[in-house]
Amino acid sequence: MSIIKDFPHFLHGGDYNPDQWLKTPGIIDDDFRLMDEAHCNAFSIGIFSWSQYEPEEGKFDFTWLDDIMERCRVHGKKVFLATPSGARPAWLGDKYPETNRVNEKGERMPWGGRENHCWTSPVMREKLAVVIRRLAERYASHPALGGWHVSNEYNGACYCGLCRKEFVDFLKQRYGSLERLNEVYWSAFWGHRYSAWEQVDPNDRSMDLARVDFLRFNTQQVVDFMRFEVEALRDFSDAPVTTNMMGVYEGLDYWRIADVCDFIADDCYPTWYKGETERTAARYSMIHDMHYSMKGKPFLMMESCPGIPNYKPYCKMRRPREFEREMLLALAHGADGTMYFQWRKGRGNCEKIHGAVVGHDGTDKTLMFQRVADYGARLERIGEIADSMIRPEVAVIHDWESVWALHNTKGFGERGGDVQEQQMIETVFKHYQSLWTHSVPLAVIESTCDFSRYKILVAPMLFMMKPGVMERLSRFVEDGGILVMTFLSAYVDDNNLCFSGGNPGGGELRRLFGIWNEDIDLFEPETEQTLRFDGWQLSGRNEFPVVRRCEYLHAEGAEVLGVYGNDFYAGSPALTMNRCGRGKAYYIGADTNPDFLELFYGKLLEQNGIEPVLSGLPSTVKAARREKDGAAYYFVQNMSDEPQTVRLPYEMEDLWNGISSVDAITLPPCGSAVLKSK
Repeated sequence: MSIIKDFPHFLHGGDYNPDQWLKTPGIIDDDFRLMDEAHCNAFSIGIFSWSQYEPEEGKFDFTWLDDIMERCRVHGKKVFLATPSGARPAWLGDKYPETNRVNEKGERMPWGGRENHCWTSPVMREKLAVVIRRLAERYASHPALGGWHVSNEYNGACYCGLCRKEFVDFLKQRYGSLERLNEVYWSAFWGHRYSAWEQVDPNDRSMDLARVDFLRFNTQQVVDFMRFEVEALRDFSDAPVTTNMMGVYEGLDYWRIADVCDFIADDCYPTWYKGETERTAARYSMIHDMHYSMKGKPFLMMESCPGIPNYKPYCKMRRPREFEREMLLALAHGADGTMYFQWRKGRGNCEKIHGAVVGHDGTDKTLMFQRVADYGARLERIGEIADSMIRPEVAVIHDWESVWALHNTKGFGERGGDVQEQQMIETVFKHYQSLWTHSVPLAVIESTCDFSRYKILVAPMLFMMKPGVMERLSRFVEDGGILVMTFLSAYVDDNNLCFSGGNPGGGELRRLFGIWNEDIDLFEPETEQTLRFDGWQLSGRNEFPVVRRCEYLHAEGAEVLGVYGNDFYAGSPALTMNRCGRGKAYYIGADTNPDFLELFYGKLLEQNGIEPVLSGLPSTVKAARREKDGAAYYFVQNMSDEPQTVRLPYEMEDLWNGISSVDAITLPPCGSAVLKSK
């Protein structure tokens, strides 16, 4: 089913803020003319409009929105109407300061910014429910309504007395008794035995589970707050709901947020700096694949930038075809729409320079507008692809709680700040990219997802093992699956307690992988280490550099495929494979450069009959496939600044360029094509 009921089109549009232009109605007339010219059909409206709806407490005015909704109906536009919790009006913060958040230091924050409200405040919920219900009742049956955009980029936490009380209730529900809490918190450490629930301090960094639990709790708070908003809507409207995520933002476990959404929406702002194109494309492909995997159906890229994001290190202008390639990358990996922040540049404040479809000149003459309009016209050519599917046989695991557990564990030689967390996410990206470069469909899942639908499962740095995951990994391999796990995996359980019985994962995973991980070596910058094969080669090479870290492994039944080349543990296992049932479990103890991983995964894919969606591609051309009603659709993209020729295995229709039959295509620099094959 398409994202918007009875609207089977790719969605194209953006974040529209007409309430910024109410005193210049001619601007709004221009907007709708330009929207038609740019082939835009969907807009998010009202995201930050609470103070326009309710300029004073209890005094409401929706006349301007009535006009906008009617214009959208006349022009055939669909609207994702927002609940306005992302920015409270000033009167609410002033009159009811208890709706303002309290920071980690216990200081009540002043009104200002956005996403600045207490999740628990009864006053906040009471006042918000009034405006949400008024919106839902007024527009539920409006023909322009396509869905509800709930809040905006949920983030942050509150430490007020109400939220701390809710945190205590969370701990009581999770652990049941103080005795159990003291046990799992290992509270004999530094004399931290708790005699009351309220003594647990999420900001006590010596007690790492307290911080992990607070992150779990904060996600639960946000989920509860979103459910509250959705319930207010459901009193009047059954239109689909979503909220816009932010990629792999660490502060919230988006798998829990996804449970509340009817479809997934995400905000994406890549940079395309020289020398980083393939890395950037792989990074956002992974994010897109994750959002497709969350529901197993198309998602919406709700925000992207058609011009220059105003907060990047280098605010460079878009190069020819770069914008088009970015949009098609999202569609290739399961998006059913590409929308922009923002439609029109505002004249003031902190986003006045942020890129937009319509600039401060207000015309259709800019390069950016013309590119959006050309893309919009071509998008209509490929509308039949909307609501098509992706069928991956390989999955990569990225688990938020595992990130939190590692990030809040002191050790492993990391130096300062967010280095651990970033390296964990970067490791997941590195393994994903090494698979992505082979142009095979990929899923990105969490450790509690169903594994049985995949042939290959990759778990990079899965530091935490949630209950039942080890057993399910073992069953996956026994049933014929191929499992790859890496260093810094299966060190702790879901209470961030180290396993008894050795790594990985105590007895269960030691048996599965046939190894014992005795310790981990984290290098000084000058250290040289290698992964070396004896009698086994990858593309003619038998030695690869190891970077940053490696584990000191012992084989306990596993076949040793690669060993370390240097230092006192030269000759000890670095890469192993263990047969279990009908499958195989590989363990990579060494942190390697991507060149090894690309060759290793290439061999693994070949051995297991997983072929690229198109074979024989130039190395800088990547392809992805979607399927629908017996047809296959190929998105072919040039990641280089040079033309590339792609010879097809048989004739296809070039939908993007309007050519009925081609057996070869030449992609210009940064160029793309969308092909159809029966």
